[in-house]
Amino acid sequence: MKNLLIIILLFFTSACAELNLANHLTKKIIKSNKENNINKEEYFNNGEIKAYYKVGNPYYINGIRYVPKEVNSYYEEGIASWYGPKFDGKPTANGEIFNQYDVTAAHKTLPLPSLVKVTNLENNRSLIIRINDRGPFVGDRIIDLSYKSAQILGVINKGTALVSVDLIEYGEHLLNYSTNTNTVKNSKNKIHFLQIGVFKNADNADKLSEKLRQTNYLDYKVFINTTYSNEKVLYIVKIGPIKDNETALYLQRKLKNDEILSKLVIE
Repeated sequence: MKNLLIIILLFFTSACAELNLANHLTKKIIKSNKENNINKEEYFNNGEIKAYYKVGNPYYINGIRYVPKEVNSYYEEGIASWYGPKFDGKPTANGEIFNQYDVTAAHKTLPLPSLVKVTNLENNRSLIIRINDRGPFVGDRIIDLSYKSAQILGVINKGTALVSVDLIEYGEHLLNYSTNTNTVKNSKNKIHFLQIGVFKNADNADKLSEKLRQTNYLDYKVFINTTYSNEKVLYIVKIGPIKDNETALYLQRKLKNDEILSKLVIE
């Protein structure tokens, strides 16, 4: 009986020791996880995101080989799609944090970051966008727009659109570039445009553009540029490019006869 009592006591002592050890290890793991979470929060909150300029090595997705590279020029027409909520807050291919409300996009091979002009060929809206991610890898799509970029270009509802992508520049200096200014310095010859209207509502800009395209004497392209003012998007309807100042003024007078006022813009 005495021996049995000793065995029982030893069993409980051993069990308590194991339980204490388990509790200690569990607390240590939880503490370690908490520390990791805190470090991660501090890492992002302090703005110490490890964003970097990247070209990258050739890679395979679904058996297809992609070769990122620096190029002198790039222009392509094809299908654009968009991505948003599922990727919001996750790292992009060059270490930035994806924000679906930033004017950004993903491309399969252009250097990261790159600056491109994307034009929706279905409604002629154009937007300067910063490429900071890789994709899309679905079908023959050529660019994946952030939610904000797609919203401005009028792609959200339909999901995809036929677009053109025209490379402007790339490099490390674009890591801190803000597309909110939507302006790019250009050393080329000045080009003439007629600015017809500025709208807060995209539908109104689309309606005016369509009306202008039906004007029989108008042989120039009608398109919509976008810009920001006080964190709001403005849609600017333009005609051009026009070859010289005299032609622009002549066209301006013809439009005025049809009660369409315009402003001469030289870029």
